[in-house]
Amino acid sequence: MTSVREELASLLFDWEAGTLDDQGIERVRDLLRGDEDARAFFIQHQALSSALSLEADAKIAPPATEVPSKKSTSPTYGFGFWAAAATALLFCGLAGRLAYLEFSDSNTASVATSQQEVTSSGIALVTNLVDVEFDSQDDVLEIGEALSPGRLSIKSGFAQIEFFCGATLIVEGPAEIDLKSSSLARVASGRLRAQVPPAARGFSIEVDDMKVVDLGTEFGLSVSSDGADIQVFDGEVEVHSPEKDKRLLTAGQAVTRNSAGEFSSGEVTPDRFLDIASMESRSIGQRAARYESWKNFSDSLRRDPRSIAYYSFDEQGGWERKLQSSITPDNNELDGAIVGARRVQGRWPSKSGLEFKRPGDRVRVQIPGEFASLTFACWVKIDSLDRWYNSLFLTDSYNQGEPHWQILDTGQLFFSVRHKPDDIGGKPMKGPTHREVLSPPFWHPSMSGRWLHLATTYDADAGKTTHYLNGDILHEETIAKDLLVKTTRIGAASIGNWSIPIKPDAEYAVRNLNGSIDEFMIMSSALGADEIKEIFENGKP
Repeated sequence: MTSVREELASLLFDWEAGTLDDQGIERVRDLLRGDEDARAFFIQHQALSSALSLEADAKIAPPATEVPSKKSTSPTYGFGFWAAAATALLFCGLAGRLAYLEFSDSNTASVATSQQEVTSSGIALVTNLVDVEFDSQDDVLEIGEALSPGRLSIKSGFAQIEFFCGATLIVEGPAEIDLKSSSLARVASGRLRAQVPPAARGFSIEVDDMKVVDLGTEFGLSVSSDGADIQVFDGEVEVHSPEKDKRLLTAGQAVTRNSAGEFSSGEVTPDRFLDIASMESRSIGQRAARYESWKNFSDSLRRDPRSIAYYSFDEQGGWERKLQSSITPDNNELDGAIVGARRVQGRWPSKSGLEFKRPGDRVRVQIPGEFASLTFACWVKIDSLDRWYNSLFLTDSYNQGEPHWQILDTGQLFFSVRHKPDDIGGKPMKGPTHREVLSPPFWHPSMSGRWLHLATTYDADAGKTTHYLNGDILHEETIAKDLLVKTTRIGAASIGNWSIPIKPDAEYAVRNLNGSIDEFMIMSSALGADEIKEIFENGKP
C-alpha cells in the first residue's frame, strides 16, 4: 500500500516539472490539509531542493567569465549543506508555497520568494575580437565577457577592451597585460591604442616603474624588451618615472624610454596603432566571412539524415508569420507558426533570430514520428531568467516518451523524458514519472545579451543525458533503468514556450523564454562530444 509520503513525493515530482493537473493539485492540497506528517514532509522536501540549489551556487557559481566545472551527482551533506538547508527554510518562500498548495484556487498563482540582490564581478568588458589567437585555452576570451583583475594574454590579432571607467583599449598581439582595476592596467609587452574620454580622465597604464596617466586623450603605447614608445594623438598625458620629474606630453608629441630608463624624443606614427573605426571595419569583414562559412556548414546539417527538425532562421522571403523548415523547404509540414515573437537580428547583422518577450510568445511546431535517442541544440541569447521555468522546447502534454528542455531560474539546464507506466485504470502513480537531469548553474545576469550555444543529448542505448555549453560538456548523468525511455516522440510542441491554453479561463503557466533564439535543431541520435563541438565552432559569430 502506498504511504502518504510516497504518494506526496510522486505528486511533487510532477509539480516541480509543471505537469501536475488540477486533480493532482487538489490531491496535494487534501494531503497537506489533513495530515501533519505530509506537511512536515513537504517542508523537508522543499528545504532540501533549496539547499541543493544554494550549495550548488556556493560550490559552482563562477565569475561570469568562467564555465562551471562538472558537478558530482552524489553530493556530500556536511555542515555547510545543513547550514544552507536552514537558510533555505528561512528565505526560500516555503510558507508561501505551502499556503499556495493548501488554500489557493489558481494553479498559476504567483509565489513570492525572498532573494538577495544579484551581484556581478569584473572591471572591464571584451567588446570586439578580430583574428585573435590565444596562447592557451585558459586565455580564451569571448565578446561580451566581463574581465576581472588578472592577466590578459593574446598571441596575435586584436582585442577591444572597454574598462568600466570609460577608457577603451585596442590591444594588438602578441601582448601581455595585467588588469589591475577599472582605471589601471600594467603592460608587460604588446602594442595598444587608448581612447580615454573626459569621463575616464585619470586612466593609467604602468610599464615597469613608469606610469602613463591620461588627462583626457587618445594615445598609443608600444612595449617590448627594448623599452617603451609613447605617442599622443590627441589631448594630453603625464609620464611619471623615477629618473625625472613628471613630464607632460601633448598632441603630436612622442617619447621613447629604453631598457636603461633613458628618454628620447620620438616620432608620432598613428597608422601603426589600430583605432576603433578600423577595428570595427575589420570586424565586419571577419563576421561576413564567418557567416558565409556557417552557411556552408548549415547545408550539411539540413542534409543530415539524422535531422528530425532543423530551423536555420536563414530562409529569405518576406515577413510571413512562420518559421520555415530548413530540411524540407518544398514541404511545409514542419514549418513552425510564429505567435507573438518578433524577428530580430541574429548572430550576424545579415541573419535573423526570434525574440521571445511576452508570456504568449512562442513558435508552434508539429513533429511526427517515433525515435529513440535525441539531440537538442540551439543558439540562445538570454536577457533574464525571471520565471521558474524558462522554455527552450516543451511538448504540449508531456505524455509518455515526450521530452522537456528548459532552463531553471537558478541558471541550470533541465532535461527530462516522461516515463509514464500504464495508468489506464486510473490507479495512483507510484514513485517518480521521469528523470530530471539538471546541469550545474551555468548562467549569471552578467551574461545577458551574449549568444550561447546550448545542447543536450539523450542516449537511449547508453542510458545517459549530457548537457553542453558552448561546445563543452557541462554535465553528464546516467538514468536509472526503471526511468529510461527507449521510444521517444514529440508531436505538438512549442519553441520558447509551453503548451496552449485549454482551460475555460484560458490560464496557462508563464514559461516563455526572455531572450532570443537563432538556429534550432533536433537530431534522432545522441551526437558525440566532437560533433557538438564542431557545430559550436562553425556557428559561433
